[in-house]
Amino acid sequence: MKRISLFCLLLAVGFPFGLWSQVRFTGRVIDSQHKKPLAYVNVGIRDKNIGTLADQTGVFLLLIPPGHEADTLSFSLVGYKNSNIPIKNLESGGQQIIALEKKSIELDEVEVAARQSEERRFGIKRRGLLMHFADGMFNKDDSFEIGQLIKLGAHPVKINTVNLYLLESRPDSAIFRINFYGYRDGKPAERIVEKSIVQRKAIKKGWLSFDLSKEHIQLSGDVVVTLEFLPDQPAKFQPISYEVKLGGSSKSFYRRSSLGSWSTPPHHYCLNLSGVIDRAAPVQAEEDVASEPTFILPSAVTNTAYSIFLHLPEGYTRDTSSRYPLLLLLDGNAYFDAMKEAVIKRKNKVPNSIQPILVGIGYENAYVMDSLRVRDYTFPNALPADSFATSGGAARFYRFINDELLPHIDSGYRTQRNAGTIMGHSFGGYFVLYAFARQLEEEADRLSELTNYVAASPSISYRDGYIVRQLRQQMEKTPPKKKLYKKLYLTMGEEELADDTTGLFNQLKVMPTKGGGMEIKTKEYKHTDHMGTAIPSFEDALKEDHRFR
Repeated sequence: MKRISLFCLLLAVGFPFGLWSQVRFTGRVIDSQHKKPLAYVNVGIRDKNIGTLADQTGVFLLLIPPGHEADTLSFSLVGYKNSNIPIKNLESGGQQIIALEKKSIELDEVEVAARQSEERRFGIKRRGLLMHFADGMFNKDDSFEIGQLIKLGAHPVKINTVNLYLLESRPDSAIFRINFYGYRDGKPAERIVEKSIVQRKAIKKGWLSFDLSKEHIQLSGDVVVTLEFLPDQPAKFQPISYEVKLGGSSKSFYRRSSLGSWSTPPHHYCLNLSGVIDRAAPVQAEEDVASEPTFILPSAVTNTAYSIFLHLPEGYTRDTSSRYPLLLLLDGNAYFDAMKEAVIKRKNKVPNSIQPILVGIGYENAYVMDSLRVRDYTFPNALPADSFATSGGAARFYRFINDELLPHIDSGYRTQRNAGTIMGHSFGGYFVLYAFARQLEEEADRLSELTNYVAASPSISYRDGYIVRQLRQQMEKTPPKKKLYKKLYLTMGEEELADDTTGLFNQLKVMPTKGGGMEIKTKEYKHTDHMGTAIPSFEDALKEDHRFR
């Protein structure tokens, strides 16, 4: 099966933390009333991606890194009250017993069937042109959770099934837990269904369906439904390959550990639910419809036809005198719809802000995108050990944007010269740095008129840190009197930085800016990995740009 490179994720307790590299805490979780072991309890430091999962007998083992002596260890299980223990109070030696108290839960009566009703599906239902990949972020020792925002509307829905499309079969089965959360501030919030729904399923290609018809779950409004992959037989661990899609305005989430922080991926899970609803209830708008390209632009420079996505500012057709800054977005197939929504929300939140002309640069489809983005975004050619089929084409792609795309946009739309932004993530972020470096040494061109460069988790380790060395050299020799007025917004996830043994990001942070008006601003996203930095970085960059305020 084809893989997509874009996505390719306690010693004795109670002694002084400074004496140990990590803390080992082991125990068993039981029901406080019946003293029976509780299976699959989430154990961890909340929102910090340090956690584990109790096994079927309630036993757990957690390794706590140093520096967390002031934190609290949480124990969470659906239907039970959370238990929180300060790490500094953990006892040393032996297996600790943690007792959880059951919640008193009053279930609402389900009345949907009392009226004339019908069954509907909510969420991502169509597959179409999807990107296929096996998620490499599974945790064989802890839970891994994926979720989808489902907009049910104001009328109550009696949930019948939750469904996920699997891409490949496996000769065995796996254990899943189905969870339902509220939705607040753009992320999953508190649990709204206090039932531990755990099911074992055979792993077969096609729709994996979880029957919830006997659980008597009735929901309405905005709901985040998640599937939690529970580790089973770690020694025989195999990831589960499921399908995702690009584009569209739907919201997806994932977290890599028990009680960890939620991240927003650049793709959407092919996840939906079915339920019974009053036939008279309005049908919810489809969220899995991705924007179509505004036009296709063939390039004589790269010999590639690019899909160009375009969003014009509100009132663009009414006010024919105003001009607008450009916002160039790489990997338009993946990020255009999300950034379109972010631009609109920014305008609604700050009515007097100036909206940009959003231009997403994409490819014919996800399969073409997989290889061509590596070719277009990198320079020089990759090392043989990197095993890329094609690479090193950033100079040609730069010419495509400068000599073909931007003149085309300028001739058809009211663009503001000497202003604009370019954004990219991963290899797209690498190209942003490449374009930024070229502005430090070359004569003026159309791309040099851009003033803001946003590189989200750029792949700076490519070619042994080539782009970092180039930037340093250019920064050091840029004349102080050369007024560039450039701003580089550079981000990384805390978890990917923890794996960076080269220190390349720190080299960028302290790079000299001798050119007048130049600024490098960096941000590290707490408890976030490489996959989760793109959309937060792009949204925050909108706030950083004074013209969009």
